[in-house]
Amino acid sequence: MLITSGKTSNSYLPLNNRRAMKRLILIPDGMADWKSEKLNGKTPLEYADTPNMDYIADEGACGLAKTVPDGFEPGSDIANLTILGVDVAKYYTGRGPIEALARGVEAKMAFRCNLVYVENGVMVDYSGRRIGDDEARKVIEVLNKELATDWLHFHAGRGYRHILAFDREFEPVKTTPPHDITGKEISSYLPRDGELAELLRNLMEKSTEIMQSVTEKANMIWPWSGGKIPSFPDFEKTRGVRGVMISEVDLLQGIGRGLGFEVVEVEGATGYVDTNYKGLAKAALRALKRRDFVVLHTEGIDEISHEGDLDGKIEAIEIYDEKIVGYLLDRLDLEEVKILLLPDHPTPVKVRTHVAEPVPFAIHGVKRDDVKNFSERACKKGRFGLIDGLKLMDVFFDSR
Repeated sequence: MLITSGKTSNSYLPLNNRRAMKRLILIPDGMADWKSEKLNGKTPLEYADTPNMDYIADEGACGLAKTVPDGFEPGSDIANLTILGVDVAKYYTGRGPIEALARGVEAKMAFRCNLVYVENGVMVDYSGRRIGDDEARKVIEVLNKELATDWLHFHAGRGYRHILAFDREFEPVKTTPPHDITGKEISSYLPRDGELAELLRNLMEKSTEIMQSVTEKANMIWPWSGGKIPSFPDFEKTRGVRGVMISEVDLLQGIGRGLGFEVVEVEGATGYVDTNYKGLAKAALRALKRRDFVVLHTEGIDEISHEGDLDGKIEAIEIYDEKIVGYLLDRLDLEEVKILLLPDHPTPVKVRTHVAEPVPFAIHGVKRDDVKNFSERACKKGRFGLIDGLKLMDVFFDSR
């Protein structure tokens, strides 16, 4: 186990009875999980040493939130929009369009475009074997040179995450997230249904030849979750506060921009377990000085969950507890800041992908319940019970 900050619940000042003026949401992507026989029937979150997240649960109140509405795939886009009060049945158009918002891409349709590694027709790595930013940008440059038209362009993002944009409209197409098919033959999961599906398949096939001259990390593009650029309700108009989004990934930055938030990028934020934790936490502290509502989303735990690394996930949870939660608790005035802690969705190591089960949440700054630890089973006993994730902002803003 890692050495944590050593904080216990006695280390923090008790809350007074007045309502917190500022609000902070902490979203460790994909942290929730299933019980594991290797952990004596515990989940990674239950097994990990997490005194700081336990403090939030112990001194606050807990529950479970259904963040993926019925009928929707359990993507981070769906879950995080729901958490922030956006009805995906009304406003969701796809993940690619949201990430296009983050990059300022103007288009009629946009797809998320992974750089992946495929071998013998099998999806080996949805992340292009951790291709770096500089190498990935070179790939995008060459793809544009060889494949772009006056209505089709690639736009560089970070690492393996990029955008394929069209200035033409097409009928909807069925695609599959590449992280859902690790270790599987890709032939059954290629884009299908209509003209656009054929175009995407052709682009994917051509990319395999083009990318060979640029990188050995990735060898194919994988477009998925495309649609029209969305228009989300303005958060300040609905909640009366100006928000700040701090995240390592385009998806959350796009959600932030769509909601009218200020979006903060942090140098050295990789979206993996080697990220700049201190920089992210410091950015949240600075944001809380000038705004009343801050979201801090981190990606690393989800990424290592997709890799199926149980020990790595436990370690990543402990690092998050120490370097994000512990760092913030040491420096926040807990009489002034109300905190909501929750993962967006579970990413069980056993299946290496997202599932649509409820997630645990804890709110610090409200009347306490009897929950002592932050975990899937413990939070189930909290006083908030099981709630619709779309109502989570009502609970966060109105509960005492």
